[in-house]
Amino acid sequence: MKKIAVYSFTEKGNLLGEKLSGLEDDFIIDHFYNAKTAGGIRSLIPDDFKNRDALIFISSTGIAVRMIKDYIKDKTQDPAVLVIDDLGRFVISLLSGHLGGANALTEKIAKLLGAVSVITTASDGRNIEAVDLFAQKNNYAILSMEDAKVITSLMVDGKAIGFCSEDKAPPINYPHLFILQEKDFNSHFKALTEEKKLEGLIIVSNKKRETVSALSRFLPIVHLVPKNLNLGIGLKKGVDKETVAEAVKKALDSINKDLIAVKAIASIDLKQNEKGLLEFAKELKISPVFFSKSQIEKIEDNFEKSEFVKRTVGVYNVSAPSAFLLGGKIILDKFKHEGVTVSVAESMS
Repeated sequence: MKKIAVYSFTEKGNLLGEKLSGLEDDFIIDHFYNAKTAGGIRSLIPDDFKNRDALIFISSTGIAVRMIKDYIKDKTQDPAVLVIDDLGRFVISLLSGHLGGANALTEKIAKLLGAVSVITTASDGRNIEAVDLFAQKNNYAILSMEDAKVITSLMVDGKAIGFCSEDKAPPINYPHLFILQEKDFNSHFKALTEEKKLEGLIIVSNKKRETVSALSRFLPIVHLVPKNLNLGIGLKKGVDKETVAEAVKKALDSINKDLIAVKAIASIDLKQNEKGLLEFAKELKISPVFFSKSQIEKIEDNFEKSEFVKRTVGVYNVSAPSAFLLGGKIILDKFKHEGVTVSVAESMS
């Protein structure tokens, strides 16, 4: 449920705010009328800007801009900000149109009110799927927002863009798109880009950023990383976070995969209080999954067996079965480093 604050400043605006707060949809709306708000609406902005998904001003755009200007950071953090005139004629997407969802919310609110939606982002005006919106839709991490902006600008100008994806999701919606295959990234890649007059490249890959960024010597690229790697981790008692992190990094380096592609982490439930594992998962903003002995026993015959692990935790293998149970195909069966064992499974949409 999206948390939304609605601010009104006139009597007509107050009536419209009450109407919005009564809407039944997939969001929770709190309405604040300036005349009846202790300290005024301005006093609410610092906390609301940080903790709400969207702010809707029933006011002039000038009032909204002056109230939020000191809190704007960047499009990856800012909430959606909308402005509605107090007669309910126009709904304007003011801030965080794509990642913050302001454009989509503007369309929805306008439809509910029977108002005109006003969206000024260049890609939307041309019915082009912006890179950041495409990434958000498919749960891809964007390694550089600046690169995403460059490629979207090229698309707005109608330039030919190459697209190569390891994922099975449909490509970005853009009429001047040329689909590339991985086999194209070899010695004749430069000639191919010149032949097709490509001016930018979108790459969807969980490969290490250093590997992908090497192509930027030919033309501007944006690297989008699918969150599709599941890690199974076995570890000795008392291993610290730094050792777990180093083991994972070395494991991923060995198969040319990027850490940002990690979607989930799992181990056996006997390790659910291991501080090093928990702290590492927290650093990645991942809630680890812990499988029971019986869950692992059902599939452990499919993997390499260790009598030492069996004597220690009661199953023959922890990391590979844990990665497998998270989902996907095992692409790294076992990597050992200083008391930590890492297995990696890759899932594709």
